[in-house]
Amino acid sequence: MKIFLPTCLTLLLLAMAGCADVKSTFVGQYYLNAAEYAQGRSAFTSKLSENPDDPILNYYMARFELGADNPEAARPFIEKAVRLAPDNADYRFWEGVTWWALMEPDKEKAAYEKALAINPEHLSANLYLGHNELDRGKNAVALDYYAHVLRMDPEEPQALFNTAVALDRLGRSPEMRRAMKQYLDLYPDGPMARLGTDMLNRNGDFSWRNHMLGLRTVTLKSIEFEADSAALTEDSKDSLAVLGSILAIKQDLDLHVVVYAKGNSTLARQRALAIRGYVSGMHPEVSPKRLIPSWFDQPEIIKIDGRSHAKAESVSIFTNVQ
Repeated sequence: MKIFLPTCLTLLLLAMAGCADVKSTFVGQYYLNAAEYAQGRSAFTSKLSENPDDPILNYYMARFELGADNPEAARPFIEKAVRLAPDNADYRFWEGVTWWALMEPDKEKAAYEKALAINPEHLSANLYLGHNELDRGKNAVALDYYAHVLRMDPEEPQALFNTAVALDRLGRSPEMRRAMKQYLDLYPDGPMARLGTDMLNRNGDFSWRNHMLGLRTVTLKSIEFEADSAALTEDSKDSLAVLGSILAIKQDLDLHVVVYAKGNSTLARQRALAIRGYVSGMHPEVSPKRLIPSWFDQPEIIKIDGRSHAKAESVSIFTNVQ
């Protein structure tokens, strides 16, 4: 199958660049997106030998070296790109990333600030300047940058997560909890979700819990019920759908469901059985025998960092590997 590169005629109204520049950008982005850094470097080396003062070629050579974790090799290329095109905010930003990789935070910060002097709405420069200030312990300053990023992109994950980190460091716990739950609602999977849940739990908020399921730790919104009943909330049904899917795939896992309801073992039992019924009902291939319920008429005691937290009503979930 042939791949047709855009011609200058079709791109004339879209970019104020020559055909060679457009082609270099198209090809450079292809290698970056495919993470084929060595191939990109090989392809651009000959081009650069013919046009050593082309800022685009120098920029992509820097990006390939950064992608291959060679920041020292990237530095002369990005510095030359900046000299050749000093008003390009993207080049300034990637100069900052290069200094970050070289552990030069002052030079990193200066590069981001130059990018913002060119384009105050450069999202990545605002975001990474926030990271730089956060690393310096300037949490309030970092918050301002993250707030600006979130005005541009309300779902930017790093800005959401680090907003909660900065608020936590500033002792603004209620705001931290709101920010972290906003992050988890959007990004409930992966190591950052687990870290965020740990932050919430350390602050006495157990609206999200990390559960050991076999060899994996899975982050879920807490299993909850309507007041004084065994009727699951809608969010809880979503969490149980995730658990059911895991059990359907991992046939060597049994699910232990431990329900606590202070002073009411009957309600705790009803809730434990409701969880088993819901999961097996949604996933008929998951035998009810694999959902092992337990119930207690006492609060769950959760110990974190030497502190004990008592939850009058809660659900604890874990699995055994057969």
